[in-house]
Amino acid sequence: MDFDQIKEVVAPHSELESPSFIQGMLIGLLCGDNDIQEAVWIKKLIEEANIKSVKESFLQGLDELFNETNKGLNGSGFELELCLPDDSDALGYRAMMIGQLCEGVLYGLGLIGCLQDAENEIAPEVRELINDFTEIASIDVDGIGQEEAEKEALESSLMELTEFVKIGIMTINESLNPADAVPIPMDGMNVDMDDDNDTLH
Repeated sequence: MDFDQIKEVVAPHSELESPSFIQGMLIGLLCGDNDIQEAVWIKKLIEEANIKSVKESFLQGLDELFNETNKGLNGSGFELELCLPDDSDALGYRAMMIGQLCEGVLYGLGLIGCLQDAENEIAPEVRELINDFTEIASIDVDGIGQEEAEKEALESSLMELTEFVKIGIMTINESLNPADAVPIPMDGMNVDMDDDNDTLH
């Protein structure tokens, strides 16, 4: 999926924040209910953003986003593609979009009600990931990538953070939908949310 294309079709609706937030919300809904229909997601988007009218291009963009996200999340392998800006975009902007994607995931999970209704049944690793996503959603991007000497280290941190989020999403989905998803081990992925050295805050 193309981040810029989705960005263009949702641009008239500022309440939707970004393509990353929208995909995150969809991911949260799908993790809570793998059988959720595309029309239900679009209806929730329109209602939450209080949108009065939409263009055909808007619906086409959402259709592509839904199908590719659903396929990636529930496919046979590690196929999920996150709707994030290209590597050529500014570091700070890319970091902000990762934050918005995590915010969207939390928002979608909240809308579907699976966290509130089954608080005691949620696996500990999922609770931990929810906490991590909450931290990432409030990421401070001011000044990121301004210093040339920091860019290489920050690029590496951003790549690790993106992979952490991707694996975290698959883990949440597998935990909440064990019959439908392929488990993704978290072993070997170690992104320290508290370390100030070369990590994103």
